[in-house]
Amino acid sequence: MNKPLILDEAKYRLFMSENAGWQDTIKAQVNEIPAMLESALHGISETVKKDRDTILRQLLVKQKNEMKQLDDDIETQQQRLVKDCELSNQYDIDAFCTQDILRERIRAIEKAYIDLKCNFLNYVTMIS
Repeated sequence: MNKPLILDEAKYRLFMSENAGWQDTIKAQVNEIPAMLESALHGISETVKKDRDTILRQLLVKQKNEMKQLDDDIETQQQRLVKDCELSNQYDIDAFCTQDILRERIRAIEKAYIDLKCNFLNYVTMIS
């Protein structure tokens, strides 16, 4: 027996809660980036600092920009879910699919952030 996909208010609220958690994670990680850069450049000569600063800044800025784009996309999805809740839209398949895509994107960006942070910490350890 095929059961049709019906999205009720409880499911939309679950998605919104999931998205809010992701946004909190992204915000915390983005807020860590300036401190990471500062600690990497602390106590090294100006010549070395300039070269390392450029490389580190590029990597961290790229990660930050990707996180900002994802956060914007999550916010767009949040607005869509709020409207679906208000209108009791039970058949917004696009919202359901977008939520799955966002899950994959957050998983990928979290992995990239963890890898970047791990590499960064290894780098800081080597220069100390």
